[in-house]
Parts: sequence; C-alpha cells; structure tokens
Amino acid sequence: MSIVIRAMQPDEADGVAVMFRQLPVDLGQSSMPRITGQALLDNADIIHVLVAVDGDELLGACSWVMTFSTWRAVRGMYCCDLYVGSSRRGLGIGERLLRTAAVDAAKAGAGFIKLEASLENSRPGQFYGRLGFHKSDDDGVWFLETEEFGSFIQGNSK
Repeated sequence: MSIVIRAMQPDEADGVAVMFRQLPVDLGQSSMPRITGQALLDNADIIHVLVAVDGDELLGACSWVMTFSTWRAVRGMYCCDLYVGSSRRGLGIGERLLRTAAVDAAKAGAGFIKLEASLENSRPGQFYGRLGFHKSDDDGVWFLETEEFGSFIQGNSK
C-alpha cells in the first residue's frame, strides 16, 4: 500500500462528498450533510480539501477553512470534516490527513486548530485526545441555520 496525501482533484469531488455524507452514518447520527461534489468545487475559494489515496482509490479526506480567533488574536484552522473509510481506519490515515492540513494552514498563518466531534460517540474524542486536542468546557457551538439565516439578515427574528 502506497498512501499519498494531496489536494483533492476536481474529478474526486463527488467521491469526497460521498465520504463526508457517510460520516454521520458511521457515528449513528440521524442528521445528514447536504454536501455535494459540486458544492465543494463551487466553494474551492474558501474550503481546502485534502485526500488520502492509494493509486486511484480514495481512502479518506479532510476539509478545512481558515478562521480567526479574537480570544487568541491569531488565525486558525477550522477542520470541517475528517473521514477515513471504515476498512482503512487504524492505519494512521486520519492523523496524516489532519497533520498535512495543519502544515498547510500553518503556512497560511494558522496558530491553532478548532473542530467539532460527536458527543454521542467516544471514538472521535479518543482519537483527538490522543493527538493532543482538548475539549473546551467554555465553548458551546450555536448555529443559525439556513432557513432562519434569511429572516435574520432581513431583521426578522423568532
């Protein structure tokens, strides 16, 4: 096996989207990402996607965006998704994807990584903890979803 970590090619976008939609299934969650290959391509100006491949086979992917923390006064990397196919887990592919993304983000000025992980499943927490991540007890993630976003920007709130 010769695993290579590199930037996603346009013809791999649909396969990467399938992987990201598999993530909640693997975690036993009921929500389903709306991600498509076309959405990845349409937003290539802001989202970075790395893939792990063995020849032509997609083994995993990591997507991330740059962010900024006023608390830290530094740019950071927000990991949107990290996925490795179930038959390839335990081979260090996820760690390699995340480390490569972190190196790329550091070159762009990032000084930290932020991500979200399932609270219902301990595997992600164990993985990230092993890599040195810690869960913040001070932060809570709040969302204004697409449906409410339009109303909000028009000055309408519930």
